Amino acid sequence: MLPTKLLTFESWVTRKEWYDYAIKNEKHVPNLLVDRSPCQDPFFDPYAPSLAEQRPLITGLCRRIKNFQIGQRFIYITRIDSLVCDALDIKAEGSVPYYFGVISLTVKHVWNTHSEAAQDFASRQYAVAPLVTPYPPNLAHNEQPVAAISRESTISYDQYKKPHLPTDTTPELWREQYVGYYYRQRDSRLRAAECQIESVGSYRAFQINAKYAPVFTSANWDNKILNVQGRLIEENDATKLVARIAYSNKELS
Repeated sequence: MLPTKLLTFESWVTRKEWYDYAIKNEKHVPNLLVDRSPCQDPFFDPYAPSLAEQRPLITGLCRRIKNFQIGQRFIYITRIDSLVCDALDIKAEGSVPYYFGVISLTVKHVWNTHSEAAQDFASRQYAVAPLVTPYPPNLAHNEQPVAAISRESTISYDQYKKPHLPTDTTPELWREQYVGYYYRQRDSRLRAAECQIESVGSYRAFQINAKYAPVFTSANWDNKILNVQGRLIEENDATKLVARIAYSNKELS
């Protein structure tokens, strides 16, 4: 069995000011626990017409991951700002980071390039806006931001690695963020992995609703803080994380 990798991503709960924007602009940010980027990576495909048509992708734009293997499992969690913990009435103790468990993905197909992957998708809604694009937003092979998520629904970083809210983001800055991803996938020769959402019994290990998502700390794996490249974790810990994410859907069934 391939080892499980635990990874973080930046969502709308990662910084209090992002959370505040999302709460005030639900039309633009209907789901708190998705990547805040114009090119969401990981991409969960929450707008798929049916569960059978859902095609989540990991494309390496965030962490330059590209050595995907069929059957490899990635568990994604997102860090919760301490002030967001207060806003959501999460009883955080001490200075340890708190995370929401979001999804467990298993690689089922790999394309050698983003361009090759894009050809396997049909036009439909992949993100909150724009409503229809020819392929998912984390396939950044085109010099133009054809599928990038609209400025009002994303956080963009400038050249100094400072994040900007949509209210503080110009169209030029939003485009520069996309162009950076375009060059990253081109220069690093990034691949793309289509994944399957793991299930536990009749429940899928996928939760983008902060009201129901399970809360974790490093005590739930090896007590080591995650770095940007993630960590390989023990199978027993992985199984427990996946189960808690999956069973968070019991209240929704």
